[in-house]
Order: sequence, then structure tokens, then C-alpha cells
Amino acid sequence: MKQVRISDQVADYIVRLILEEGLGPGDALPSESELARQFEVSRPAVREATNALAGRGLITVSSGRSPTVSALAQAPFANLMNHGLAIGQVRMLDVMNVRRGLEEVAAELAALNRSPEQAAELKRLAAALGAARGDVETFWRLDIQFHKTLAEASGNHLLASLLAGISEVASRSTRSGLSLARNAEEWGVIVEVHLETAAGVIAGDPGRARTGMAAHFASAIGRFERALTQN
Repeated sequence: MKQVRISDQVADYIVRLILEEGLGPGDALPSESELARQFEVSRPAVREATNALAGRGLITVSSGRSPTVSALAQAPFANLMNHGLAIGQVRMLDVMNVRRGLEEVAAELAALNRSPEQAAELKRLAAALGAARGDVETFWRLDIQFHKTLAEASGNHLLASLLAGISEVASRSTRSGLSLARNAEEWGVIVEVHLETAAGVIAGDPGRARTGMAAHFASAIGRFERALTQN
């Protein structure tokens, strides 16, 4: 039979404790000495367990203080995506297809949940994106903020964390996609799909917002696929 290390048992207990006690981000857990007393194990075994959980982004450990529950972390998603790209199991086109599904849902939820302040920010960004037509660098930087605002406006913390976790890779894919636009007509489509998405969110129309985002990614993925065909 497979033996389970003491530190792994302690880690499992801490995870169950968070769930059963309904603990949230920032809430304190039992101290290292208290956990050692409860389990009748050594403090190094407890320390190994808490360090492992901290490495997974579940708790935060600091010297001289009890561990606390962590908020959702972006790092696990970013690490997964970057590792996949590094070893060649993930292509940039794969990233775009994953983003498409997540961003369409984000746009739809944002139309339902956005605050007046977020709606105003999207209106400002949409106008700025329209003015940046043809300027890859300026448009790219505004686009990052546009998608970040949509994710936050969705009101879904998991979705926002997923999108934030892949934001670095997403920004690279966005920059690459914009550089593939060949003429004023293609830039017109790029601007229009952003304006339409923003208009749907601002109007509180989830169908319009999702349709706009779907058109956005259809356009971007089309440019990527064209570039792959030509290479």
C-alpha cells in the first residue's frame, strides 16, 4: 500500500479546514505550533506542509505569523501556459482559441454585471482604440486594458483570475495579431469589433457583447491562420 507522508496529511487537513470553516482570503489558520500540537507531529513536518501549500498558491506564509488563506492566484495559470509554449505543446493559435471561449463569456457577463464606472472606462477605451487605428504599439497597450476591464467587469473572480494569469501570453498574441493586419480595411474590422463589444457591454446587452467578442476573435484567428498558411 502506498504510504502518505505526514506533511501531506497535514496539508490535506489544512485544505479541508479552509473549506469546512468557510475561510476566505486573508483569514488566519492555526499557527505552526498549534498544528504540530494537534497532529502530534514535528514542527518541521508542519512547515513542509505549509510551504507546499504556499507553493501551490493556496496559503500565504510569513515569518513570525500564522499562515493565512490566499486569494486566487494568477501564477498557476501563467506558469501552465508559458511552460506549454516553451516545450512546444502549446502554439500561439492554441492560446487564441482558449482565449476566445473565455473572453466571449467575459464580455457576456460584463454586460450583465458591469458597474457605471466600468462602463465609462470601456467607453473611454473604445474611443481611444478608434483613434489608435493602424498604430500597433498604441492599440496593443490600450487593448490590454480593454480586456482587463472586461474581465473585471464580469464579476466572476475565477474567470478574471484565469484571464489575468494568461495576460502576458495574451498580450504577445495580441501584438502579433495586430502586426498581421495588412491594410486599412482589416484595421477597420479590428476597430469595429472592439467598438461593438464595448457598445454591447455599455448597453447591458449580453448577446451583442458576446457577438462582438466572437467577431473579434474570428478576425484575429483568421489573420493567424492566414500567416501560418503562407509560411
